[in-house]
Amino acid sequence: MNSRNKFLYVILIILTFGLILVYWKNKYKQTKTKDYLSKETKLNFNFDELVDYLGGKENIESVTSTQKVVKINFHEKNKVDALNIKNLDGVTGLTFQSKSISLVVGNTAKHIEELINEVK
Repeated sequence: MNSRNKFLYVILIILTFGLILVYWKNKYKQTKTKDYLSKETKLNFNFDELVDYLGGKENIESVTSTQKVVKINFHEKNKVDALNIKNLDGVTGLTFQSKSISLVVGNTAKHIEELINEVK
């Protein structure tokens, strides 16, 4: 192998690795990040049933929500039907305290908070 072939061989290796690097940079480029959270508006259960199981709109004191959890404060614990709330299709988890109930409902949490605030 003469020096001209060695030089050509080195140039082709550098060119090949350069093209691979450009390909990887384009393929694995970080996409634009969102500065908002997604919110789903379709409920998997009947909203009126949820309000009834909470003891009616009169029993609801206040509502707050995070991305996936709705926390509902109520006046009277004995009016809340936790078993039926737990059996609703969209509710995947439930925590029952003395004056509040927390429902794990996924991306519909903000929408449920808005609906309950409209009903109150």
